[in-house]
Amino acid sequence: MAQELKDIQKEVIQSRVKTWETKQKAKVDNKADKMIAINEEKKNASEIDLEALGKKIETKVEKLRHKELEKMKNKEAHSIKVTEDTKVKIEAKRTHGLQKVEKKAEKFRGSNSLPTKCFGVCVDE
Repeated sequence: MAQELKDIQKEVIQSRVKTWETKQKAKVDNKADKMIAINEEKKNASEIDLEALGKKIETKVEKLRHKELEKMKNKEAHSIKVTEDTKVKIEAKRTHGLQKVEKKAEKFRGSNSLPTKCFGVCVDE
């Protein structure tokens, strides 16, 4: 009887130890799962932050690209304008020079005379 009582007590103790062990393992597992979940949340938050930063950088780059393109177009337009203005000035000088020559030629025709230096290169002073 005493032996049976000891066996029963031993079984009770073994059962309680097994219950305690199961409970402690569950606690450890739950803690680990919680830590993994927290780690995943941090990872996801970090990925979201990096995505947002990437989009922000892309937006900045796109704005800078548009700004630089606008500057380039402005420089091109300015260059074209300067070229056209120069062309107009040169044409005006040409027209003025031709009118001047025509006036002098008309003067010489009217007075029935020749320019003073006309052979080779005609130069009036």
